[in-house]
Amino acid sequence: MQRTVQARSSKMLAGVGACVAILAAGVVTAPVSGASTRVRISGATVSRAHTTDSRVATTGIVPPQNPSTSLPPSPSFLSDGSCGRSTLDDSEGCNADVVTAIDNARSVLESLSSLSLNLTAYDAMTVPEQLFVIANLERTDRGLAPLAGLTTQLDNVAQTGATDGTDPEMSSSTLTGGATVYSWASIWAGGTANPLGADYYWMYDDGPGSPNGSCTTPSSPGCWGHRDAILGSFANCGQAEQYMGAGNAATGSGYSPSLAAIVVGACGATPSDVVFTWTQAEKLLGSGSGASVPGAPRGVTAAPATTKGIVLGWQAPADNGGAAVTGYKIFRARSSGAETLYTSVACTAGTCTFTNRHARAGRTYFYTVAAVNSVGTGPASSEVSARAR
Repeated sequence: MQRTVQARSSKMLAGVGACVAILAAGVVTAPVSGASTRVRISGATVSRAHTTDSRVATTGIVPPQNPSTSLPPSPSFLSDGSCGRSTLDDSEGCNADVVTAIDNARSVLESLSSLSLNLTAYDAMTVPEQLFVIANLERTDRGLAPLAGLTTQLDNVAQTGATDGTDPEMSSSTLTGGATVYSWASIWAGGTANPLGADYYWMYDDGPGSPNGSCTTPSSPGCWGHRDAILGSFANCGQAEQYMGAGNAATGSGYSPSLAAIVVGACGATPSDVVFTWTQAEKLLGSGSGASVPGAPRGVTAAPATTKGIVLGWQAPADNGGAAVTGYKIFRARSSGAETLYTSVACTAGTCTFTNRHARAGRTYFYTVAAVNSVGTGPASSEVSARAR
């Protein structure tokens, strides 16, 4: 049996989302024992240089560091009879076998604890939701901030990649709702049985000797590129947030199933087409008490007051975290991205306002707003500013 991988090269063009990945002509084959099956993962595509803030990582290995070696799955879920071949197998038995392989790789490569996953709840999710969930579990288990959510726009981008059997390409410089795309990375896998199987190859078998065609030598720049895409940070601005798109197809470039994802770092307003959030995923997976912090307030505005100061306005978050919003925290600064807590407001209505009467006339102030419920304080809104009257 042979595992087939295809080499990729990439070249960078100036501008956000302008990276073009080109399939190379050569095909590399490597013998693998067991029943006949094919796995292929593309070389990850990145739009521009990015970094991960390793200061927030609490365990495991995070970029720019990577595991010292690539580890084929044990158990070998694609050849031990647990997973169907050349088809999407999202059965609990197959998923459980892949989780065992993931747990083994975590222990061997990173001395990381086992994956905690409610397989019954996970199996009931759509494939894009599963790709989002497993990516976030890989992030949060290492102390990294979760991706905020899936969006329709990015799901469509990822779906094109899955259908074509290649890394998705981000052509827009903005997200739906107006946020500016800072940078992005995309990944693709074929023949891995299901999203957990793709996660295994992206996260643990992505170095030299793996199906990663962009990692032909230990010094190849493409080594561990898929892992970097999942664990990376793609925005460096005030109120930065990361969103994901995911897609799947029965086959892509002859590989089945075909799975693709794109991670985008954005600066600005929350996208208007978010279809699945990490808060929703945690509830479905049964995390904690079932309640979590609320989402970010929507539609935050700032304008000079009629008489004196600045008037802020906002709408309640789309997701209250499963517990009623009891109020909001307002953060203020004289420069962008430097906000600190200014005051708290007790508002439970769908639309709230606050007048900052102590803002000095003629000065510009920057604000963010965060919702509060019985669990705690949610993420801050997008930043707004106004000049005080």
